[in-house]
Amino acid sequence: MSEKTKRDKLKQYRIMRYFIEATVKIIKEEGINAITIRKVSNYAGYTSATLYNYFDSLEHLVFLANMDSLEEYVDVLPTYTENCKNSVEVYMGISKCYAIHAYEHPEVFNSLFFSHKGEKFEQYTKQYYELYPERDNKSRSKFLNKLFHINNLKERRLYLLSYCIKDGFITQKNAKEFTDICIRFYKTIINDVEEGILSKQEAIDLTLKYDFRLLGFYIKPQYKDLIDSYQEKTS
Repeated sequence: MSEKTKRDKLKQYRIMRYFIEATVKIIKEEGINAITIRKVSNYAGYTSATLYNYFDSLEHLVFLANMDSLEEYVDVLPTYTENCKNSVEVYMGISKCYAIHAYEHPEVFNSLFFSHKGEKFEQYTKQYYELYPERDNKSRSKFLNKLFHINNLKERRLYLLSYCIKDGFITQKNAKEFTDICIRFYKTIINDVEEGILSKQEAIDLTLKYDFRLLGFYIKPQYKDLIDSYQEKTS
């Protein structure tokens, strides 16, 4: 890469970060629904036309800003897996972490994991870590590092369950069916939190109840006690 190309890339990333940081500020102060192209551009100190020189769409920009908001969840997730004894416990620990943090910022998690316009979201995730390389913690386990680069919730869960399949705790067929059901009730619950139908704690309790009960149904019978053991250990 030539020096000119490097300088152009640095300039591009610098301006993109201005827009992302302006969007994060608006989300924190006014909520995600307050975001408009004009408002973000004013905060960033550029014209609306400039925004489209660096982002595919407003959705692209909001996605990158929401990745910034996801950092708290990313930072704490390893603490939910460090004492796990097997892949079932790892799955349950990550599910618990998701439930506890998703309903703190439901609009962020909804945008990141449940959008139906996410053809480029994997590309955007890669771009986020190029923009903020200091946040791509290479010291994390290979398992978690790969997980953080998957922004489709279905693919994340299937990736988690692939370890349970490999270890013989659940069949591939059951893992896929289990995932499909979980994604459907996850989406319903997070929508209910956004609309004020459920409180954060009610949402956490429902998510974990349904998730772990379903896991008990789909896991091989001889391993059902692993679920009770984890719940007793972490209650």
